Amino acid sequence: MSGHAKTSRRTVIKGAAAGAAASMLAVPAIARRQESLSGSVSMWAYPLDSSGDQGADEAMWQALADAFREQYPDVEVSVEVLPWANRNEKLTTALAAGANPDVAYLNDDFIPQHAGDGNIMAVDDVIEDERDDFLPNAIDNLSLDGSLYAVPILTTVTTALYNKNLFDQIGVSEYPGTWDEMLELGPQFKEAGVFLTGYPGALEQTLNLSYFPLLWQAGGEVLNEDGTAAAFNSPEGREALDFVVTLIQEGFADESEAVTLPEPGAGLAMEGKVAVIMTGEAGSARRYTEAWGEGAVVIGAPLQNKVQTSYGTTAGFSIFQNSENVDAAKAWVKFITQPEQMETILRSGGFITPRSSMIGMYGDDPIQGEIEKYADLMHSGVHHPAARQIISAMGPHIQSAFLGQTSSEDALAAAEQEVNRLIERG
Repeated sequence: MSGHAKTSRRTVIKGAAAGAAASMLAVPAIARRQESLSGSVSMWAYPLDSSGDQGADEAMWQALADAFREQYPDVEVSVEVLPWANRNEKLTTALAAGANPDVAYLNDDFIPQHAGDGNIMAVDDVIEDERDDFLPNAIDNLSLDGSLYAVPILTTVTTALYNKNLFDQIGVSEYPGTWDEMLELGPQFKEAGVFLTGYPGALEQTLNLSYFPLLWQAGGEVLNEDGTAAAFNSPEGREALDFVVTLIQEGFADESEAVTLPEPGAGLAMEGKVAVIMTGEAGSARRYTEAWGEGAVVIGAPLQNKVQTSYGTTAGFSIFQNSENVDAAKAWVKFITQPEQMETILRSGGFITPRSSMIGMYGDDPIQGEIEKYADLMHSGVHHPAARQIISAMGPHIQSAFLGQTSSEDALAAAEQEVNRLIERG
């Protein structure tokens, strides 16, 4: 979610137009009209639909804007569906020029920058009557210094996926849920000529899907509580990195794939030679089902050491401080994050709800219905304006350790120095 690979497109959706688009989606009718609110609301959104229909996002937002207009006939909503590529750079440039929208879709890793710079306003009042229905981690992920800066619209979940075929091959019917249980099985899979797991440690891969989940499972954090210094050079950080080193050096994970990402649709996991995917998600579960065979993918809970968790991002809608239509913007954001509208948005791309009352909406889907159960266990990425630079700085040091070029202690100490310099530079 920090970036979705979609075809770039841009459109303007006017709240007054296109009844045909509105008829494409089932949006509940709004019974009570609000005549007192007027003005206009502009919003930037990004492609969420996974159907492959190039016009699906536009049609969805058109239908939602039309339904909102039924309740607020004097408020005009325009939504631009923009490309994922360079989205924060475009937003930052627009803010500098005073050309930003009233509302924008933001992922949790953008909140520290835009809330810290005073670009977006706290929106606790938008959900004050239903705050308890939002998952605590979703609220935390979109907050800074105790204030909420985006109303949650979706979350993502990564969790353990097991290749039942390989477990059947070695005669094991109970799937490992802890690091120790994983390592106990490593020699059996190695003897069978396959791999216990894989470690996506290529430098172009985000640590959110490799080292960080293990760090959190060990009870550690990337930064200290106030984000002023690195915290990963700790006993927990070393335990997590030592686990990675063991996986690679013992041959329980393939070293070459740990440094070079396989081509899409290729690699040892797709070939059915990896028993445990440590950070799988719904899309990969479907791809593995196609590759391994029906019933071969078993979805488990996130792995644990001291803590049971994995990586998941949260996204929401933020309102900019310079909006001239704050009341209308808040009404629009509240409307599109209500359960009925939220479900329309979530189902367009197969995302997980941040509302506890909606867990179970995918109950008829054997993959999503299982994965959504773990939404409340997810841990977000680094909450710091330099989050992506921090990941880039740490990656080579993590890699040097699992390749045996340096010790875990020395790798983390060197990474700590680099990250602290980044933070000090602001």
